[in-house]
Amino acid sequence: MIRGKTLRLSAAAAGAAVLLTASSPARAANSILLSALLPGLGQAQQGHYTKATIFGTAAIASWIGVFASQINYSRSVDKYENEKRTYLAYQDQIDNGTVVKSSDVDATYTAMSDAFNTADDQEKWRNMFVGALVVTYGLNIVDIILSRPDTGEVKEPATSMEIQKDGFRVVRTFSF
Repeated sequence: MIRGKTLRLSAAAAGAAVLLTASSPARAANSILLSALLPGLGQAQQGHYTKATIFGTAAIASWIGVFASQINYSRSVDKYENEKRTYLAYQDQIDNGTVVKSSDVDATYTAMSDAFNTADDQEKWRNMFVGALVVTYGLNIVDIILSRPDTGEVKEPATSMEIQKDGFRVVRTFSF
């Protein structure tokens, strides 16, 4: 109960609560599963909130880029196909004896070439965003596999200074 009101959890929320409170090996597997669903979720579960923000933001930006560039690519291909149909229709008009201005043919060809180049550029952008998404997911999974949950334990500093009678000594500690 929260301040006199009953808290009701949906099945999904209850499942997520079980995932978040699971034992260490199961929790590691759950972190991998969560990170596979959306980069950053596994890091958040382990208490690495900065990494979670970075991976989550990169994934969301990549997904938005993929969708936006796919829409632009599809529009550019449609425009190219329309210009191509118009350009090829000039041959039918000429075969039927219709007079066609060469300036119209040239303008249509230029528009068709421009639409093709735009579609090619949009395809490159889409592929770049897909690559960024793959890299984000890959690095995210590798990070989850290699990192340990944040236990809240304060680690001793890697470099410390010891004061002695005759001066001081700097000590460097390495831990793996």
